[in-house]
Amino acid sequence: MAMHETFPDGQTNLEDIVDQHRLDAAIESLPHKQMQAIRLLKLKELSLKEAAVESKMSVAALKVATHRALRSLRKALFDWSDR
Repeated sequence: MAMHETFPDGQTNLEDIVDQHRLDAAIESLPHKQMQAIRLLKLKELSLKEAAVESKMSVAALKVATHRALRSLRKALFDWSDR
């Protein structure tokens, strides 16, 4: 059995970078409260209680903002994949 090094596929890495840029742009395009909810709950991984304190929103408002943001992100990212 021959031993050889393998390297990650450069195209895959480039696609990951492009996907990350698309995600970042989609998050930036959200209304402020939705963007804040995504950043605190999904990116920083704060609890609802911690995010509510930091954002000065109620837990219920954070849940609504997160739900709406995720719906918008799905739509934005799906629409971009068609281009």
